[in-house]
Amino acid sequence: MTLQWPVAEDAGAERVWRQVLVPIAAEMRAAAAELSAQSVARMRAELPQLLPDEQMVTEHLVSTEAGLRQLAQVIEAGADPRRVELPPSTIAIARAVVQQQVSLADLMRNYRLAQELVWQWMHARIAAAEPDPADLAKAIELATGWIFGYVDGALVRVEQIYESEREAWLRGAAAARSAAVDDILAERERDPHRASIRLRYDINRPHLGVLAWVDDVPDDGDAQALLGKVIAEVAAAAGADSHVVHPVGSLAVAGWVSRREPFTEDDVTAAGAVAPGVRLAFGDADTGLAGFRRTHQQAAHARRVAGMSGADGERVTRYREVAVAALASADTEHAAAFVTRVLGPLAADDEDTARVASTLAVYLQENRSRARTAARLFVHPNTVSYRVNQAETILGRSIDVDTLELSVALALLPTLPRLASGGL
Repeated sequence: MTLQWPVAEDAGAERVWRQVLVPIAAEMRAAAAELSAQSVARMRAELPQLLPDEQMVTEHLVSTEAGLRQLAQVIEAGADPRRVELPPSTIAIARAVVQQQVSLADLMRNYRLAQELVWQWMHARIAAAEPDPADLAKAIELATGWIFGYVDGALVRVEQIYESEREAWLRGAAAARSAAVDDILAERERDPHRASIRLRYDINRPHLGVLAWVDDVPDDGDAQALLGKVIAEVAAAAGADSHVVHPVGSLAVAGWVSRREPFTEDDVTAAGAVAPGVRLAFGDADTGLAGFRRTHQQAAHARRVAGMSGADGERVTRYREVAVAALASADTEHAAAFVTRVLGPLAADDEDTARVASTLAVYLQENRSRARTAARLFVHPNTVSYRVNQAETILGRSIDVDTLELSVALALLPTLPRLASGGL
């Protein structure tokens, strides 16, 4: 048998391989269990996340020993170490660590530690064989090539197995979580404990429901990645310690963020300050399984109202601020007729009339306080009075008449263009 890799350029390489390395390879096979124990012991010290329990310790011992025996066989045969198939135990570990959420970097580090240990062990035995200087250099060259070639080939295969398994695992986990969300929202899932296990999210804590969406496909074409990141940013800004993301279309995701303590208005305000370029709709903070559904439904209503306001509408819409519009716009044709009847010419879409109508809406929301209305709109109180008088002139009546209808119609006014077109 002759060397297959690297191709020998001189007769001395094959002689050194037979006289020095083949005996060391046989010794390696005999010492595989001992070397495996040393390698795993070092791994436990430097990479404890890879060995969370005794079962994984045992599996790594088996895998490492199988790898050492395989390396010894490669050296004895003079074979190309880069083309060797991994032992089944090694493949099993590469798959198992994915579900333990061990990083690929940690798994790669494990191979580097084993490589260092084996090289030190082989170097000591090559030196102990006392070949002449030229043979020593050749033996080290050949041994280094085999070890680095073997580890390089192994790393490539392990990475491929890891990434394939991770992709499949993520798809499975995402699919399971998506099914759990669907079951909760449809009220098919009624057990809070089981729901929490399925979601990997404590369903019994306070939640804040949010919908995030973009009106156009991002430059990189991956809206889901962008919006998933936005939900994580919303969670961080609101002081949440857990969140769930659920796709609801190619350009939108639903999210829930939770923590132990109830959310405050300040938390919601902070959460809405993230992600310029992305539109957000929030439900009211709520608790438990029913609250998980309720806050999502409210966020969906808020998004619907925001959508009817068009692309120029508010970037952040809170259900509490549009609840009347959401409730009153369920029947779009009826709502459009109502707004047109109550507001008449005040429903015109020119800029000046819209400014008068929006001022009147805030004025009524602030219980007719000129000062508070002026503060919200950043105008002078006299400007508020002027615009309210204009509104009465346009309406042709006092705002003291049918005030409830007037307030509801003003709440619906920003959605009128979409209401008139059937909500499309």
